[in-house]
Amino acid sequence: MAQKISSWKQHISRWSKPWQPLIDAVQLWLQADGLRMSAAMSFYGMLSLAPLLLAVVGLLGWWMDRSYVESTLIDQVQRVVGERAAQVIRGALASAQNSDQGSLASILGLIMMLSGATGVFVELQASLDKLWSMGEKSPPQTQKAWLSMAMSRVRGLSYVAGLGFLLLVSMVLSTVIQMVTKWANDELQLVPLGPLVGFINESISFGIAVLLFWGLMRMGSGIKPRTRYLLMGSVIGAALFTIGKQALAWYLSTAAVVSAYGAAGSLVVVLMWFYFTSAILLFAAATAKACSKADVRITKLFAVAGQGADEATALRPQDLRNLPGHAGENI
Repeated sequence: MAQKISSWKQHISRWSKPWQPLIDAVQLWLQADGLRMSAAMSFYGMLSLAPLLLAVVGLLGWWMDRSYVESTLIDQVQRVVGERAAQVIRGALASAQNSDQGSLASILGLIMMLSGATGVFVELQASLDKLWSMGEKSPPQTQKAWLSMAMSRVRGLSYVAGLGFLLLVSMVLSTVIQMVTKWANDELQLVPLGPLVGFINESISFGIAVLLFWGLMRMGSGIKPRTRYLLMGSVIGAALFTIGKQALAWYLSTAAVVSAYGAAGSLVVVLMWFYFTSAILLFAAATAKACSKADVRITKLFAVAGQGADEATALRPQDLRNLPGHAGENI
């Protein structure tokens, strides 16, 4: 009977082997103190919110009407995080643009705005560097501290530009989908395309989330996983974000934790969204590192799962009777 129990343990081990990288990712995420780092990123995210939004809107204003960019941005934020968070975004944009200062003060304000907009990216890079270095031999520090900080800020500016580009692509695709849908309904007299349009929008949002997660995970300056593992982590992170945002939106709309803070409830909503997104992003990075360490390949996962299924179906009926739960049948 001991031999049969050992055989079943081997079968269970083979079945769980494809999921082992995710288990390792959870352990790595907890060891790196992912929740605490997410809280720190939420704080820096709140401080960077107004300058980051102003920088993105100003960047997109070169190609599109500024008022259209602002209204579309607020609508997309409201669609994802709700009305209360959209009010915070609307107020942050309005207060950041109300400035009647002179030219010198405006230049200094621009410098401070860019510095504030990159603050959350600097904290993200520090968190990723800590996660990438878990269990690895840290390379010697070759750059001076001030130069490393300056490079982090410059890298953060590039990600502000990348965020603006993704937002531009999202707005263009959404506009094209709406135009095609309206034309199909008016000219072709087709059935309502609401479900199909919703599916297409969700697919586009998922693809943009994958690209955004992948781009943000490349921020780390240390040893990072290869591109295919970063993409694996990005897909896992985007899937968790797509599912989790529905659950978080439902929780925020039904729980009393927001209303308990009164006028500050909208800020609490934004903080919780920052915290949730940061935790998902760091878990995606932990997944990428775990997949890299295990040398995960998609074909290998299917092969292992198929092998486990074949061995499970090959078990004989007498093997089941020899398990501890059926010990009485052998007496």
